[in-house]
Amino acid sequence: MRRTSKTTSRKTLFAIGRVRNLLITGLLLAMVFCVSTTNLRAGEAEDFYDFYTFYQGKWAIEEETEGKKETYTGNCFGSEGGCNVYVGKGETSVWGYDPKTKQWTGVGQLDDGGRFVMAISRPPGPKFKPGMTFTFTGTIWHADGSIHYVTNVSTCVDENTTRGVITGTDQDGKPIPKVTKTFKRMES
Repeated sequence: MRRTSKTTSRKTLFAIGRVRNLLITGLLLAMVFCVSTTNLRAGEAEDFYDFYTFYQGKWAIEEETEGKKETYTGNCFGSEGGCNVYVGKGETSVWGYDPKTKQWTGVGQLDDGGRFVMAISRPPGPKFKPGMTFTFTGTIWHADGSIHYVTNVSTCVDENTTRGVITGTDQDGKPIPKVTKTFKRMES
């Protein structure tokens, strides 16, 4: 009988050891998978951040709406979290990589109490270059309850200038006034 119990206990220990080894192997594989997908996502986020650092700096902005022109300044700076923070006339916004949509996405608060969410397409290439066109799309919820669905087709004019044409509709499908904005980088 003793011999059977020793054999049984050895088999039990062997089985426990196999299960332990399988669990450890499974955990190690899970860790490797998690680390590799996290690095992939982080690398993609870093690529987008590097690309959109183009916007970091101080800007002179000329805005034209229905024949009325206005000039003001805005400032965009990077953050430790891999985001751009923009502060300008009437707006404060934070822009960063959205891993779900794989787009550069911004959320903003407007001085009049409105807010917005916008996403930007990523043009091909490692950096901005003249002639490159890309599109912002999003929604603006105004403090008065109205909603605007907007598209901004923006073109890189040169390494220090972009021009965007903003069009869209309100919640009833009626066109909103077209806005043209030209951003010119200011000397630091």
